[in-house]
Amino acid sequence: MADVNWRQDALDLANIIDYIKRFNLDAAREIGAKLFDLSESLTRFPRRGRPAANDTRELVTTPPYVLTYEVDGDTVHILSIRHGARRPLD
Repeated sequence: MADVNWRQDALDLANIIDYIKRFNLDAAREIGAKLFDLSESLTRFPRRGRPAANDTRELVTTPPYVLTYEVDGDTVHILSIRHGARRPLD
């Protein structure tokens, strides 16, 4: 099983949840739980996301959030989480 390491930019998850919470607390909890569960699934299946730029991988969930990560041996580094409508970071 792989370890999951959240990089600083990926901690934007808290900002996503805080934003949604302003409009709908239940939705914020649900989305937060889904994104966390998705990241935890990478411990068992680290290469389940689609290949992306610069040797990274992307995992898409509903609602349309994209989790960008890289696999380094037995460690998954989560690089970012963004809404699918936002442009990827370079």
